[in-house]
Amino acid sequence: MERYLITTESYIYAKDEKAAKSLAGYIQGKQRKQYDNQHCVTNLQYAPFGGGFSEENLIKGEIL
Repeated sequence: MERYLITTESYIYAKDEKAAKSLAGYIQGKQRKQYDNQHCVTNLQYAPFGGGFSEENLIKGEIL
């Protein structure tokens, strides 16, 4: 069987940055456990509804 890399993006809703990081870590762990696929969150950005994106990576240098 061959191995492939996919890149996906998802919106999550959280009350603040700390909760967003926690939820991203939870999703990462769930993916790893369910699919044994070394899922890794590499970017977390603030993206208000109807607004622009922040270029700042909120988890840069952190391990979730």
